[in-house]
Amino acid sequence: MRKLVEMHTRRMLERQGNAAFRAFDNFRKQGCVEAKLKNGQDGSGQYDCYYAATFVPQPGQQPLTVNGKGRFRRTDKGMAFEDLGAQPR
Repeated sequence: MRKLVEMHTRRMLERQGNAAFRAFDNFRKQGCVEAKLKNGQDGSGQYDCYYAATFVPQPGQQPLTVNGKGRFRRTDKGMAFEDLGAQPR
């Protein structure tokens, strides 16, 4: 879970011109529930998970903790992650 969220965050920050991020300083899974999809679609194998991630975005600045939510699902190539939003704490 942590690796997928870190990879997504790294790519997002690189697109914004900040290539300094490598990994979270702290990552905590807060829990997962089976995904509830729209239109009554079967959500089996998909989970919405909540997490807290802490990192220092720039040298010398205070750590930033973000509460996030993501959807995880199995694919032929392994686990996939879809960002469902994050909020600074």
